[in-house]
Amino acid sequence: MTLSPATQAILDRCADGDAPEAARQWESLAAEAVLRHGGPTDAEALLPLFLSAPAAHEALIPVLARHGDRPLAVRLLEATVEGGRLREDVPSGVLHAVGRLGYTPATPLLWEHVDSSYDVSKDACLGLLHLPCEELRGPIAEALEKHEGSALFPEFLPVLAPKTEDPAWLERLVAWGEDAASVDCNGGLILGVSLYGDPARAAFTRLLWDTRWEACGTGTGSALWTYAGTRVLGLGLPELYADLQARLQASADRNGQWEALRSLITLARLRCADVWTGVRAAEVQPESCDALYSALFTSAVDDGDTLTEVADQVFGGDDHLSDEVFHLEAALRTAAAHEWALRAAASR
Repeated sequence: MTLSPATQAILDRCADGDAPEAARQWESLAAEAVLRHGGPTDAEALLPLFLSAPAAHEALIPVLARHGDRPLAVRLLEATVEGGRLREDVPSGVLHAVGRLGYTPATPLLWEHVDSSYDVSKDACLGLLHLPCEELRGPIAEALEKHEGSALFPEFLPVLAPKTEDPAWLERLVAWGEDAASVDCNGGLILGVSLYGDPARAAFTRLLWDTRWEACGTGTGSALWTYAGTRVLGLGLPELYADLQARLQASADRNGQWEALRSLITLARLRCADVWTGVRAAEVQPESCDALYSALFTSAVDDGDTLTEVADQVFGGDDHLSDEVFHLEAALRTAAAHEWALRAAASR
């Protein structure tokens, strides 16, 4: 299998010795193309470059995590771990990557990093999410119980609750988020709820629209994990839009309506950007952008309002928010056209 053009460009540009900061900015752009359209050969080719200067090539970690394999994970750890800890010059995303690649022997190492700084803890938890963790059922339960009911805690520890195999943690996570957790620290609770699968669908949909959670807050970072949760549960945006319309008709709470509509717009923007969450369970193929465009911005007679019409009703004269809807429609049209171009290229 040949290298993708973006991978070859990364290798060529690094060989030319571009200025470090300019190269880093450009490399993140090219790496995103490899992430979306690359494969195992690209991961193999880019691993030596990453290991040559891990901090300078941090943008390559998602490529390694998505397109690598377990032998690659072994080499990655051998080169980045000393004395049972990640080297200080190595980005913590390596912990997420080796877990996502299914390298079970890394389990103790990742658990050792859970009680660390924010980014390190997050990546360790997201890595463990992809591993069986049988030997950690007890320690995970103890750690959850230690922090349960706190406003601030290792934010992504709750994604490991399903590893305890105790179904009672579903309701406990919900109560924790509703009654105690800071909205600056609830991304792991939101994703953790979704990871309980079908039994969590009703609870997840409630928290999505519940203003106490601010589940689609962009400033707090929760929106990305709420979006990941919708993908884990297979909650398509057309389905959520229909649910939103029903809620708007049933409620006279203007603030609640405003927040709910902002949430839907945020989720639609994330889908349009096709952001990578790093959560394997969230990689279920979503609705196409043309299908989403049809659901949100076109409607048959007596088949409900378009998002533009709903926004006018809820936002009123707020030009900034109406502009968001306008830009979302334009972005969805562009994304839909891009999808059609990819399909045409693939069919040749």
